[in-house]
Amino acid sequence: MIALQETPLYKKRCACSSIYLSEEFETEQQEWNPSIVIDIYSHTPPLSNAAMKVASKISGFRNFADNWDSYGAEKLSESAIVNTLSFIRVIDAHGIPVYFTAPGPNGEIVVELRKGIYEAEVYFNADNSNEVLIYEGDTCISEGMLDHLLPRILELF
Repeated sequence: MIALQETPLYKKRCACSSIYLSEEFETEQQEWNPSIVIDIYSHTPPLSNAAMKVASKISGFRNFADNWDSYGAEKLSESAIVNTLSFIRVIDAHGIPVYFTAPGPNGEIVVELRKGIYEAEVYFNADNSNEVLIYEGDTCISEGMLDHLLPRILELF
């Protein structure tokens, strides 16, 4: 599993599986039709100050032990942390700020995005899965996995 990272000076492509970039491949060597392909050039942009603060908060979730909320919450899953940080890098590269993020009692992390009448809740679960809910006002207009809804998030936010 590879999060967004610096690549050699030539253009590479990474296939996005679920919400994180999984296998690096050169376009000429693979015949694979992923649901999302993100082009990465020699240097991924540095995180904005706001995204760095969010990333620091999320990285701090590694310090949470079992029962961190005194109600029996599970320790945060490393895969949830890594996947959330990868997502933060992707949305930050598109100028999308995080409205809110928080740990959940089952080892998951939620990231909320807001813009105008739209809101998205992205859950990174302890079992490496994810869930996305997109709202227009009080109405849920999309529900599914991030690999299917990332284009919609990039469009709306």
